[in-house]
Amino acid sequence: MQYPLFKQFLDASSSLTRQQKNTLHRLLFEDGEYGSSRELEQTIEARFAEKPHCPHCQSLEIRRWGIRNGRQRYRCKHCEKTFNAFSGTPLTRLRHPEKWAGYLDGMTHSMTLRPAARHCDITLKTSFRWRHRFLQVIEQDQAEELSGIVELDETLFRESFKGQRSGMPRASRKRGNDKKTPCRKFPVMVARDRQSQTVDGILEATSGDQLCQHLNGRISIEAVVCADAHLAHEKLARKLGFTFKELISSEGQRVLDDIFHIQHVNAYHSHLKNWISGVFHGVATKYLHHYLGWRRRLTEARKLTVEKLTEVIVDHWVNPPLKVT
Repeated sequence: MQYPLFKQFLDASSSLTRQQKNTLHRLLFEDGEYGSSRELEQTIEARFAEKPHCPHCQSLEIRRWGIRNGRQRYRCKHCEKTFNAFSGTPLTRLRHPEKWAGYLDGMTHSMTLRPAARHCDITLKTSFRWRHRFLQVIEQDQAEELSGIVELDETLFRESFKGQRSGMPRASRKRGNDKKTPCRKFPVMVARDRQSQTVDGILEATSGDQLCQHLNGRISIEAVVCADAHLAHEKLARKLGFTFKELISSEGQRVLDDIFHIQHVNAYHSHLKNWISGVFHGVATKYLHHYLGWRRRLTEARKLTVEKLTEVIVDHWVNPPLKVT
């Protein structure tokens, strides 16, 4: 911009209304600390436009159907329903996409709900909704296949109704009095190879069938799996056909052949529990699978960024396997 025109612009800025100044501020600072503040939204729309499909019937026979709220809409020729790039994804109907990048930056530091709400200038209710919509995407991003030496073990989490105001199926626990209140515990399975790839899941009980549901197709047939001596682990090894190294903890056996152990997965359990209890002061059991995915992503990727989350969203929601009708 030429200097005389720029000076004229500065002189005129004093007469702008507050709404006009806010609009100008958003335009000037859209490319800020987190790159383009609408990068996530724009990337999803661009990738969807490359190969659009109907989220209702998976048909590829669609046409453009106008623009609403700045987003391209489509109409399916097969089922005649309209949609946009976010329809059928966890991000549908979420507002303020210009703040998503800032919120995601807070998630990379395990920011809790209230500080995240202040950080992005949103309400606590919106902060809660955004967290679990983003985590709904992340939770499905498990390792495709564990290979080499794989460590397998389970740890227990107490059933929690955190945040529930009414309809508690049991008496609430009192601090310092946990031992006197019966509490159901859920086993959480974690399988982790020496390349830090992780598969986890919440079990109803530690059984071979439950383990198989989570690990079938996830462990290479050539892998060597280390685990404590347990009938469920032995059954899993028979069903999936991998080599099984059994550690008998009751006899003080911690390492086999100087290389086979489960110390890495036990350390993962310890960090997971300290993170959930220390940072969030516990989480509700119905949302535990979201936090497992969050911790897994933070551990594997080292830093959760807008770019990495965008790829996860595109891979799992924007471009799923299509069933052409």
